[in-house]
Amino acid sequence: MIRRDRELLVHLSAVNTRVGEAVVELCAHQDDGELPAAGLRALGDNLQHVATRLLTRAAELEAAPARVQDSS
Repeated sequence: MIRRDRELLVHLSAVNTRVGEAVVELCAHQDDGELPAAGLRALGDNLQHVATRLLTRAAELEAAPARVQDSS
């Protein structure tokens, strides 16, 4: 696995670890049952960032010429 892909997976893992914490934080800061818009936006921005990185890498891999595997 190339370094860039490893870093992408590490980033995804970190985001995954923090999503639960972010949800608990959002729940704790509800105002009369409404979630805070700023918190939702921050969470959405972070998820969108990692999703964009994943989709960009997938597109790069799909566009790359197929590698020839060594059968020895």
